[in-house]
Amino acid sequence: MIDDPGRVTVRRLNRAEYNNTVRDLLGVTFKPADDFPSDDVGYGFDNMGDVLSLSPLLMEKYLDAAEQVTARALPMVSPDAMRKTFGLGDLRTEGNRRSGDFWSYASSGKATLRYDAKFNGEHVIRIRAQADQAGNEPAKMQLQIDGKPVHTWDIRGNRQPDFYEHSITLQPGRHDIAAAFINDYYVAGKADRNLYIGRFEVGSPVAPAVADRVSEFVSARPNGNTSVPQAAEKVLRPFIERAFRRRATAAEVQQFVSIVESVVKDGESYDFGVRLAVQAVLVSPSFLFRVEFDQKPNDPKAERDVTDFELASRLSYFIWSSMPDETLFKLARTGQLKEPATLTAQVRRMLKDENAQALVDNFAEQWLNLRMLDEVSPDSKLFSTFDDRLRADMKRETLMLFSEVMKQDRSVLDFLDADFTFVNERLAQHYGMKGVRGEEFQKVTLDSSQRAGVLTQASILTITSNPDRTSPVKRGKWILENILGKEPPPPPPGVPELEETKKSSPGASLREQLEKHRADPGCASCHTTMDALGFGFENFDAVGVWRDKDGQHEIDSSGELPSGEKFSGPVELVRILKARKEQFSRALAEKMLTYALGRGLSYYDRCAVDDILKEMSRKNYRFSELVLGITRSKPFLKRRGDGDRE
Repeated sequence: MIDDPGRVTVRRLNRAEYNNTVRDLLGVTFKPADDFPSDDVGYGFDNMGDVLSLSPLLMEKYLDAAEQVTARALPMVSPDAMRKTFGLGDLRTEGNRRSGDFWSYASSGKATLRYDAKFNGEHVIRIRAQADQAGNEPAKMQLQIDGKPVHTWDIRGNRQPDFYEHSITLQPGRHDIAAAFINDYYVAGKADRNLYIGRFEVGSPVAPAVADRVSEFVSARPNGNTSVPQAAEKVLRPFIERAFRRRATAAEVQQFVSIVESVVKDGESYDFGVRLAVQAVLVSPSFLFRVEFDQKPNDPKAERDVTDFELASRLSYFIWSSMPDETLFKLARTGQLKEPATLTAQVRRMLKDENAQALVDNFAEQWLNLRMLDEVSPDSKLFSTFDDRLRADMKRETLMLFSEVMKQDRSVLDFLDADFTFVNERLAQHYGMKGVRGEEFQKVTLDSSQRAGVLTQASILTITSNPDRTSPVKRGKWILENILGKEPPPPPPGVPELEETKKSSPGASLREQLEKHRADPGCASCHTTMDALGFGFENFDAVGVWRDKDGQHEIDSSGELPSGEKFSGPVELVRILKARKEQFSRALAEKMLTYALGRGLSYYDRCAVDDILKEMSRKNYRFSELVLGITRSKPFLKRRGDGDRE
């Protein structure tokens, strides 16, 4: 067998990876990629390099997202980002009439803005005003905050609009900001002093934590001893290297430094130039794609070890769906990450980190097809208790079991026969469990005669059913593909649908209908194994509730597999499947290796899978040994040029 590490196509960050990466790179908490087009799926996962294309629409979304991310992460870089404008329609007025872009005050009155201050700090208030002059003093406009006068301006000039500015510290909360006309003067037919009040502008501070982060980010500024390009390089180089997840060349850094230089030459602030450079980094191919450079990219025999920086990214996007943290970067810079003991220690550290939840949300959810749960619609007349809240509870139960196995480093065989699960009151009632109260999920022990592991959880049972009934065929096919790693053959052409059998025998049970359907030799080739597996779970209805009858028919959940193994219910079938631990572990290892590499597996990957399974069996199939085996494997640590080997 060929010992070949294979080759991974240059991979675009998928939506989950983009959200997590900008979070860890710039500290933003919103998720811009939620607005991106859905990622294509290959080999069961949405992080496959071969299918992650870049459409014009997605490029537009990247441009918009880069602007949004930098505006939120670096709000103090652009002064305008902090200033809000309020037009005449935003103001409450007294004693006025409309005059173009102003409220006109002939004797007295005021315009009031109801303003919500988000943070404690200095606010800059600017009010556009003009006046008709009369008498021996200019028109006066008084600034009032919450009914109290704080400042008075002389509004000079006849109909010459200008902005009048004052700074004041506001506490968080709602405030009334008012501009009042306080010195009317009028002589009939001779003189009339009037005030015209236009729009308000309020420049507000940002959250202290954000301000601190901005100050930390813009760590160097030009001064008498430091030029603009020198300061910009000091700020941008470490950011670029984190964003690109590798060392950056002088030419690459200069591209972004020149943006700052150009902005400053055009009269804008240095901080604004830094912000635009950061925005440009976020739309660079080196940020949006995970690129691994080869000296001989078109030579399939040119095999090499991945670099430490490439390994850091492979680890972090596998376990965290995000960029490396500073620990991984430091080990990559010093060339220590590939040392076996260091690599093992880092994998164990990463699995304990809260970011490892991404392996639950992105790997487990796709491996178990849980995203299909969002699309199923059980018949509301037959299953009236099913709603979106119960749907979410079902998914959470399964993901919490996966998380428990991962965090406690339990055997992966617990996925099949765990004697515990996690439920809240709503899901417990769905299962007929007693003693569980409230919305919070809690760990409970299962009734060993009815349920064990993921195969008896409502999420799996629901996605493998039809809207109005169970489907032993779908359930059996799901077990073959996801638990045993066997792809059932496609049905031969011309095979009648089950519905035709149902019409010919309307009084028959579902089991009897399938037996007649399977009597056709063309059907039997596929259904012999699938139906037997599926019937083992017929005690569960289409939304996972235990039952002993299906209408008038008693449930028969017994069966015999083609291997001769017999069972009389779901728990006995689960035990049979657990006994095939090597087959299940291989199926799981192949799925997770596919996810980790971002490519489909080929015949030459069998050696790597064999080695992973060998270590797992020696260590009681611990979850960590599965992940460690993948990160130590040749396809994870090496790559080669493109093309087929002879």
